[in-house]
This record gives sequence, C-alpha cells and structure tokens, in this order.
Amino acid sequence: MDHYDNISGLLIRYFRQELTATEAAELEAWLNDNEKNRQFFADLNEEPALMADIQRYGEEKQVDLPEAWEKMKAMGWQRPVTTPARIVQMRWRYVAAAVAVLLIVFITIFYLQRGHKPAAIPVVVKAVQQDVKPTTRHAYLTLDNGQTISLDTLSVGLLATEGTTQVQRQANGALSYAAGKNGNAQKLLYNKVTVPKGSDVVYLQLADGSKVWLNAESSIRYPVAFIEGDRKVEITGEVYFEVKTAPSNSPGGGGQSRSFIVSKGNMNVVVLGTRFNVNTYDNEENIKVTLLEGSVRVQQDKTERTIKPGQQAVVSEKNINVVDDVDVQQVMAWKEGKFVFNNTNIQVIMRQMERWYDLQKTEYGSEAVKQLAFNGAISRYNNASKVLELLQEAGALHYTIKDKRVILSQ
Repeated sequence: MDHYDNISGLLIRYFRQELTATEAAELEAWLNDNEKNRQFFADLNEEPALMADIQRYGEEKQVDLPEAWEKMKAMGWQRPVTTPARIVQMRWRYVAAAVAVLLIVFITIFYLQRGHKPAAIPVVVKAVQQDVKPTTRHAYLTLDNGQTISLDTLSVGLLATEGTTQVQRQANGALSYAAGKNGNAQKLLYNKVTVPKGSDVVYLQLADGSKVWLNAESSIRYPVAFIEGDRKVEITGEVYFEVKTAPSNSPGGGGQSRSFIVSKGNMNVVVLGTRFNVNTYDNEENIKVTLLEGSVRVQQDKTERTIKPGQQAVVSEKNINVVDDVDVQQVMAWKEGKFVFNNTNIQVIMRQMERWYDLQKTEYGSEAVKQLAFNGAISRYNNASKVLELLQEAGALHYTIKDKRVILSQ
C-alpha cells in the first residue's frame, strides 16, 4: 500500500510540475521498470480535464495521500474494479478538484494491480527549474449597472436578477440566463463576460438557449434577454457558438425565424441555428470563421459570402476568401483543452501560448526561427515548458523561459 501511495504522490506532483530532481529520478526509474508503468503514465496524459483538476488543486495545500485513500475506502471504492480505468476516469471527470486527487490515488492502485498492454514509447521525466503554469481562473462578469463579479467567487445557484431575467451559475460551471414570463416587456439590458490572458475557457448559455465558449483573451457582450427582432452579440478574441434556432413565436420574433448575429467591428456572422467558431484576435492577420454544422453568412462592409460545414471564411480588410477542407480538429483544439499543430508557423503557435499562459511577447533569435513550422498535439494543461519541449524535440529550436518571457533560437 505504501508503495502505491508513493507512486501516486509522484504522479500528482509531476502533473502539477512540482517534482524535485530527486523525485524526478525516482519517477523515471519507476517508469523504466516495466512497460505497463509507462503505458499507465501515457494514458493519464491523455486525460487533460483530470490533469487540469490536479494542477489546480490546492495551490497552497499539501495532499495527505494516506488520508485520501482512507476517504476513498469510506466511499466504497475498496471493492475490485470491474470496469476499465479509463471509464472510471471519465465518470469522475467533472467532480471537484479534490476528488480528482483522490481518484488518481485510486486508479494508480487498481490499474497497476491489474496489468495492461505494453507502451509503444518510453517516457522521460524531467524536473522543472523555471516554468509557467497554465490557466488561472480570473474571468469576470460585468452586469448592466457596471458591477463587476469575479467568476472565481461564484457559487452554484442564483447570481443576479437583470430585469426579469435570472442569472445563475450551474453545477458544471456555466453561466446561464433564464428570461421571466414577461421577458419581452423589459427594457434591453446587457451583460459582458471577459476572459483575460491566462484564464481558462468560460462556458455561457444565453437566454435563447444558445451556448457559447470563450477562449483566453476574449469577451462577449450580449442582451440578458433577446427582446428585439435579431439576436445580436459582440465579441473580441475567439469564441465558439452553438446557436439555437429561435422560432417565429419567440419574443421579438415578428412572425419569422430570428437571425443570430455575431459582430466584431464591421464584420458580421449571420445564422439561424448552427455550430461555428470565430477567431477575431487583433494580433492575427485575418478574422477566421469556421463552420462545423449548418450554414452561415459572413459579411464585411458590402462583401458577403456563405460557407458550408468544413469551410472557413478568411476575412481581410478588403476581401472574404473561402477555404475548403479546413482542419477543424486544429481550429477547435482550444475548446478541447489541447494545442494541435498542423504545419503551423512558430509565430502562430507562440501567440496561442502567450494568450493561454499570459506570457510576454516572444523574442526570436533570428528571422529563420520565425519561419519554422511544426506538427503535433499536446494538452494545454501542461506547463509551458512541456509544450516548448515538444517543439524543441521536433525541430532545430531551443527555448529559454525567463519569468514570463520566452526566447527562441536555433
């Protein structure tokens, strides 16, 4: 039992990037002991949500592993496992972060006692000397009266009442809006969600049932209830939408289906019901609208294009170009908690990292470094060093992290 407690502790500290050099050597020795251990370690790396919970758990707390195991036994988990470890992980994915720590103790013990298939790739563990952790949660909500509320401080339940609309925090962390019976009689009120650099993805459900996810360094301004003809929201940064069709008999419908309009400056995306991603970061060359399902119309001044699923509208100051067969997995990687690179330029990669880790602008040692491109995929819940190591191993690139500044050279 003590042996498994010790391995669980090393794994937890590894995923929280807290290993000392001695502990790193101990964990590496355990990994090199047999292929079953290496495969287990690789499988844990494929569960980014669980890893995120472990990384965020108790920034200033110590984990008492024997006590954690006793709590697990008290909950009835001392019985033999009859389902695969991965199923157990998925079932517990959305529980509290403290339970995620208990979970890794539990699955370590039972997984390693059961046996597993061989690992294909050996793993090397390194102690982290200077690094940047991902995703602090400091997004905030601004109410119509200007009051600002940190989303970190919100508990489940009723948060505020805007007109006749109730603003609630759901058990899954989402903000949701529910219009009252006389919702179309109230005046137009606006709320705004702002997700700064270095903050985790925020999930929002609007009053019409449409769902919204915001990436780091993004914002959305929206009516708390859609009481006019069109449903219009304004965004910055990168936002993914699952728009619900509003029937003609909905408030403000006027006898016909109501368009949903996403606006950034003089660019509009007009839809009825669909799933799409909009990237409007100011430091990217163009606005990009990627369609996953349905149909959207992209407008820029007097130019207009309609795109189909799998297409991307690239909006410049003068034109809207449509790109076919877009790598949707790469576009949507941020929502799934991953970085995915497909011949991606290093400057694009570093801009993503700057937003996610709240880094300063990257310094490049030469123009040649700026032209490098990479393929690969990795969880965004790893520390910055692990992402940079992936790039370093893939090509002629060396990195240095100084505080929150990354320096790249060849």
